[in-house]
Amino acid sequence: MISDAEKVEKELIKNPPPSEADVEAAKAVVKEKGEAVAQLKSAKAGKAEISASVAELNKAKENLSRLEERSKLKPGIPQKDGKIDYSQKFFARHAFLNVSGQLQVETYACAVTSVYTFGRTF
Repeated sequence: MISDAEKVEKELIKNPPPSEADVEAAKAVVKEKGEAVAQLKSAKAGKAEISASVAELNKAKENLSRLEERSKLKPGIPQKDGKIDYSQKFFARHAFLNVSGQLQVETYACAVTSVYTFGRTF
């Protein structure tokens, strides 16, 4: 079973994240599309023409947000000075620990010698 983090890492190795120049180019496209919408509104263009231009602007904004999000991802475990850097996002997304009965019973095992758990175990 391959985790999402492993999938992201393999994807980043095959298809590296965008460069800063790519992100800046996408920002320029968003600015250009925004100016086009502003010009159409000031020229009191037709509703269909303005709607089409706004749709293009929204697509450009979505593309920019995807590029910005992807540019933050780095393959591999984050390291600093040769050691794991725990201040960085480790899985490139929110990750949560499993709260199973088996994990909870470990705390009781320290206080009580005989403990039993009912449920799935891995």
